[in-house]
Amino acid sequence: MPSPSPTDLSARLDALLANRIQYLASRTARDILDCVDQAVQRWLDPDSQERQEAEAHLPETTGLSAAMIRHVLPLIFQEYRADKLEALCVDELGCLEVLDRFVPSVSGQKRACGPPLITHVFAGNVPGAGLDSVIFSLLVKSASLVKTSSAEPLLSILFARSIQDIDPNLGACLSVVSWPGGNVELEDLAYGRADIVVASGSDASLTAIRKRTRGQFIGYGHKVSFSLVTKEGLADAEETAHKTAYDVALYDQQGCLSPQLVYVEEGGAVTPKGFAAFLATGLAHWQIELPRGPVPPEVSTAIRRVRDEAEWQALAGKDIALHASPNGTDWTVVYDVDPTFIQSPLYRTIRVKPLRNITQLGGILDAWRPYLEAVGVAAGPERMATIADTLGASGISRVCPIGTMQLPPLSWRHGGRPRIGDLVRWVGVEG
Repeated sequence: MPSPSPTDLSARLDALLANRIQYLASRTARDILDCVDQAVQRWLDPDSQERQEAEAHLPETTGLSAAMIRHVLPLIFQEYRADKLEALCVDELGCLEVLDRFVPSVSGQKRACGPPLITHVFAGNVPGAGLDSVIFSLLVKSASLVKTSSAEPLLSILFARSIQDIDPNLGACLSVVSWPGGNVELEDLAYGRADIVVASGSDASLTAIRKRTRGQFIGYGHKVSFSLVTKEGLADAEETAHKTAYDVALYDQQGCLSPQLVYVEEGGAVTPKGFAAFLATGLAHWQIELPRGPVPPEVSTAIRRVRDEAEWQALAGKDIALHASPNGTDWTVVYDVDPTFIQSPLYRTIRVKPLRNITQLGGILDAWRPYLEAVGVAAGPERMATIADTLGASGISRVCPIGTMQLPPLSWRHGGRPRIGDLVRWVGVEG
């Protein structure tokens, strides 16, 4: 996708704002919802032009295998059906109709209003990340400029095309562009004219974007997640390890919801070291079902360094076990008794660390508090409330069953923030 010139981008922004007034502001939220749902249905149809084009080309732009792309596309879009979008509006706004008109409130009447223009900045690590905020923006009747990742612009373009094909007027309120970061003229226009900027990326990128934002800034920076297996979760250790391996394998461990390590409580049916062996078996299975995509040379070097360090420490007498794919760096499991939270080089590289008890986590996670996002938990129901309290106090915003870490519901509050509620301004009429 060629970068727009400042003149071209300014004209796009003018058109978006004019089209919003003409085509979007007076429409009902339910009408918009129905159009979005028609587009989503196309993406859920494996025979649609959109799906076939995406499946043909996304492996090249994302670096994920063809099997992975076929697997994740329906997972991405299944949460955007009309019933789920309306349920989210009810949860966060009270009802869908509050986006169209004043409705009764405790002190009189209230209405939720979206801003004229929202600029979205996508990171390129996981396909589909950010599409939800674009859909939410259309629902609150805001025009959207999408600055997509130059590494993976295709899915955003194809989704915008779906909207355009189904409803050209609605599609005229959505524009997808791309340019290399650091173009001051373009960024001053895109971020300076927007009422809200929603951005994902590195912390350094978000800092740079925030400086050029005139209105509200919503940023999603560097986040890490992990898995927690309690002793009760080890009652069926092989099944739990299989589900954990699925969380690791999905998107090749590239998302902020991908577990970077696994803490396993001692005292269960198998030892944490035994669980590491089961996890290796699970990753070997998913390598057949959902092969890992190719990795850059520097990533392969980093993974081999993790393996080498584990072998050296084992030779030095430390309680460490290494399980590695027989060919290349397809997957790696390191059992390590040191409980320190260590980031992974990703691409299906995971450490398993034992815990004497769950209360240890508080101290372990202190330094990572600003970066923690989600924890996949395997535990008995009688302990979940206590565990969730411990994790929430450590900064976690999502606690979910192991095996579902990469399958968040639409209501997941990314970074602990509202999804649609962050995009509206409330107007109240008293009396």
